[in-house]
Amino acid sequence: MKVRILEVDSDELISAEIRKGDEKEMPSITDGWVFNFNRHSLSKGKRAFVLVKEDSPTIIEGCMIFSIHETFGPFMDYLEVAPHNLGSTGKYKRVAGCLIAYACGRSFKDGVGFNRGVLTFKAFAEDESSQRYLEELYRTKYLAVKNPFGYMEIYTDQSKFLINEYLNDEEE
Repeated sequence: MKVRILEVDSDELISAEIRKGDEKEMPSITDGWVFNFNRHSLSKGKRAFVLVKEDSPTIIEGCMIFSIHETFGPFMDYLEVAPHNLGSTGKYKRVAGCLIAYACGRSFKDGVGFNRGVLTFKAFAEDESSQRYLEELYRTKYLAVKNPFGYMEIYTDQSKFLINEYLNDEEE
């Protein structure tokens, strides 16, 4: 799927794509990432997706693992932007938003019944303060709410909004 991410230095939208990740290219802790996508992507029922720029398809800008959870339905197991895209010094913005919106789109395609269009996920952070910050970011930027089980969820209307915001970006 074609998407556009924001190059911070030039303030320009750059062409990128989200595609199924190949097992051999999945990043890991040894590559400076927080999660071992190479290991997690091998679990049964998990599908890995990567976001890459069109002009550099071997450099992963972000990664996401999606599955269908037996209780919650469409589930974003892991999400991470590349280390070079983190924080205020990151090279590209909109990477996480594009991957989350893509997972929301998958929730419409793969969800059944009441959970069609609903995306559930867990916010992972190394400490309590970071956990609160991350949950607040998901709430404010990606319209997620925390369910009674401690998971974050993006409901149908919010999923549609994110899909429109991040995936249906028309060329100007």
